[in-house]
Amino acid sequence: MNKNFDVIIVGMGPSGLVLGGLLADYGIKVGLFEKKASTVTEPRAVSIDDESLRILQSFSLHHAILKNVSQNYGSHYYDAKGKLFLKVEPNSFENGFFKRNAFDQPTFEKTLRKHLEKQKNIHLNFSYTLVSIKNETSRVTANFTDSMGSKKSFLAQYLVGCDGGQSTVRHLIGAIMKGGSFNQNWLVIDIYKTRNFFRHTEVYCNPKRPSITLPGPNGIRRYEFKLNDKESSEKLSEDFTRKLIASVGEDGKAKIRRSQKYQFHALISSEWKKKSVVIAGDAAHLSPPFAGQGMNSGIRDVGNLGWKLALAIKKPRSKDILETYYLERKEHCWALINLAIRMGKIMMPKNRLGSFLNASFFRLIKINKTLLSYVSQMKYRPRPKISKGIIFFHGNETKIDKKLIGALIPQPLVEDIKGTQSYLDDVLGNKFSIVCYVKNYEAYISLEKSINKLAKTCKVLILLHQSCMIFPSRHEVVRDFNNLLEKTDSKVPENSVLLIRPDKLVSAIYNKNNLHYLSDLLNNNEIFSF
Repeated sequence: MNKNFDVIIVGMGPSGLVLGGLLADYGIKVGLFEKKASTVTEPRAVSIDDESLRILQSFSLHHAILKNVSQNYGSHYYDAKGKLFLKVEPNSFENGFFKRNAFDQPTFEKTLRKHLEKQKNIHLNFSYTLVSIKNETSRVTANFTDSMGSKKSFLAQYLVGCDGGQSTVRHLIGAIMKGGSFNQNWLVIDIYKTRNFFRHTEVYCNPKRPSITLPGPNGIRRYEFKLNDKESSEKLSEDFTRKLIASVGEDGKAKIRRSQKYQFHALISSEWKKKSVVIAGDAAHLSPPFAGQGMNSGIRDVGNLGWKLALAIKKPRSKDILETYYLERKEHCWALINLAIRMGKIMMPKNRLGSFLNASFFRLIKINKTLLSYVSQMKYRPRPKISKGIIFFHGNETKIDKKLIGALIPQPLVEDIKGTQSYLDDVLGNKFSIVCYVKNYEAYISLEKSINKLAKTCKVLILLHQSCMIFPSRHEVVRDFNNLLEKTDSKVPENSVLLIRPDKLVSAIYNKNNLHYLSDLLNNNEIFSF
């Protein structure tokens, strides 16, 4: 046996690297293993959303990542005649970041890798191929071969497979993918130094040749074209590739970075956890690319999983919390996969009539401001919302409470008594916390005695309405600087007390009349004090 770890992560793609960053922040000893000699050098995913950036924020890497991200772009949809019929340009900021952002995966992974190399409790191992595992109830042994063909074995409490769509880990635990695949093939082309300076994605819903062009940072751009059956079976020439690019823009002569055929899938694994082995990212699910959520879903996986692994290691009696991982994630994964399928149908009409009907429908919704906002602001994207798992109900919740429980708490810009501004998550930290959201000082006084008792278990933050001046308290007090909690669709009830999970989902909501339920909950479960 070479070395022991708390957690072994197999695969150093986005999900594995982000999970490493999350666990490093909790002081967990991690061994990351990758069969290739480095992180990726060719472009893969191109879109990173606000929820993923919020997870990166939890271990303070968002600033480094954003240096190489083109923030805040939308999508413009064109019909078979090339006429614009829909603009999707979201400008909401409820998670503290723009909803759509373009990035370069090799640069993204390099930034993550450099961060992990500085962490004393993280050990990176390239050119290690997983051969077998011995999966037991309380530990797992992973057997690898290194670049010289030597056999190496490592022991850990848990192993997480983040090793992609062809996951060895998934195969070794006997899980299978369920769902379907798209029969059609697409050609994906990445170029350097685009001459197309349009900031938004262009989606050409042309039945003859559906295609899409996506902007990237630092002058890169992606083109995607649907291939017909004959083209799918042939080796495509550079001349053919350049003609496709030229058909939708000015980049026909650009330097090609990569050209690759792809077939897309809509699949989810039958199991995500077996004994001490867990899978995440593409190892657990594969999505069509039309909603730009494949990699982002993987980052959400590890955002849900990371704190639970840390808790299971630090509080072994509570290790059953890991059973909630698949329970909490599967519904949202399927929702995003189904969204991608629906968006694909809009993008790929079967004929000109279908293209006309699609375009006509979206032109008509402009008459209704509510419908237009729903589409243009990307409110159709399913939000993370759990109905089962680490959430708690006392039976007296309002409709507003029920809407918020199991969802992400919005992340406002907050201001402290010194005038220093920061985002909410930076103040809360990465453990369970209690947010007391009040509109005035009198409301706080009515809750103060109960809140003081709760502070023995969890961090307490007093979050004030924008209209309230910051007042003295034994607890940290900040003010919602832009009044986001009142303006967002996920409106937080006034004078409420929220139990917030480490991944910033709302676990429960209380008011002064039922706050004793929260006290009972905190006193009877060790997970809140890990």
